[in-house]
Amino acid sequence: MSAHILIVDDDPAVRDMFARYLRTLGFQVETSGEGSLALDICQQRLPALVMCDLRMPGQMDGIELLEALRHRYEALPVIVVSGTGEMHDAIQALKLGASDFLTKPLPDLEVLRHAVERALERSRLIEENRHYRQYLERANTQLEANLAKIREDEAAGRRVQFTLLPPQCQHFGDYECSHHIQSSSLLSGDFIDYFAIDRDRFAFYMVDVSGHGISSALITVMVKHLMSRYLENFRRYRDGKLLDPAALLEALNSELLQGDHGKYLTMFYAIVDAKKQSLTYSIGGQYPFPYCFDGEQVETVGDKSPPVGLFPDASYTCAKRSIGERFSLTLYSDGVLDTLPQADLQGCKAQLALLAARDDRGAAALVTEIGLVECDTLPDDASILLIRRVAANG
Repeated sequence: MSAHILIVDDDPAVRDMFARYLRTLGFQVETSGEGSLALDICQQRLPALVMCDLRMPGQMDGIELLEALRHRYEALPVIVVSGTGEMHDAIQALKLGASDFLTKPLPDLEVLRHAVERALERSRLIEENRHYRQYLERANTQLEANLAKIREDEAAGRRVQFTLLPPQCQHFGDYECSHHIQSSSLLSGDFIDYFAIDRDRFAFYMVDVSGHGISSALITVMVKHLMSRYLENFRRYRDGKLLDPAALLEALNSELLQGDHGKYLTMFYAIVDAKKQSLTYSIGGQYPFPYCFDGEQVETVGDKSPPVGLFPDASYTCAKRSIGERFSLTLYSDGVLDTLPQADLQGCKAQLALLAARDDRGAAALVTEIGLVECDTLPDDASILLIRRVAANG
């Protein structure tokens, strides 16, 4: 529908001329000869634009009408049409919010058309901006509510995830397992676990899922579930997958690819046989390699291998080594490298090897030596898993 315009002028000839012209342009036009009557008309049906004379007899002149309109209808555009043409009248009208100021007699009615179109377009833009601001405010309120819900969900997820972790320090006969996980956000893409298989054997693993946040944390929960299932299958059905680290990594690789989660992980999985004094392990893209200390020297364990859940044809190998009276195995996630002060990778690896050349303390003390507890913010999750034989150390 065309815009509704109210013309307020005490001169009926002027009112009629403006009204006829604007109607020919397609506008709906209503007229009034008094300011107070014009206010009543606005209250009954608010026009899209008001044109008013500045000097009108009666209880309300043009300036008073303009003030009243600004007070009641702040966004309503008003064009002042005056027969005086005095500068201070124009300034006062514009200060009160008039969209335009025209002087009678108009040299051409086209001037009126341009003034009306400009005022209506400006009013339309102002209204669009107002609606857009309201939309942004609603969207921002909703966003803040959603973010609060996400933070609440992340906090709940963190509680669930960290509940699934083993005790920070646990003994299996002569062996002690300890760990530390420091996440870069509420939820961690790193995960560590150790558990007894039977009277003589226990297993442990470290997982580092690609990416960060909720999706990566969910994969760690999935891995925990699958590992629990493999353990249950071994105890119930003597399924040997749990005892074959390479077969277990291949099974996890298949599970992740079938799930199409868009995530992969690095993993070190190993079994300690206390009776045979042996370590059997397989590595799936774990880096840096674990460090093994036998009381005399430190050497890395493992070799290059594909991550788990990235390649359909990935294969993994088992390796085995004997355990002496003194033994410790230290695993670091790659996030630990970011916390070290050394300038290059070789320097970082040398520092990690130096820190691993001890078997007389657990992960908590090692964390302090690295200075990890002093890091408030991390670019990546940083985790440590330490396995050591404690019988020789008392």
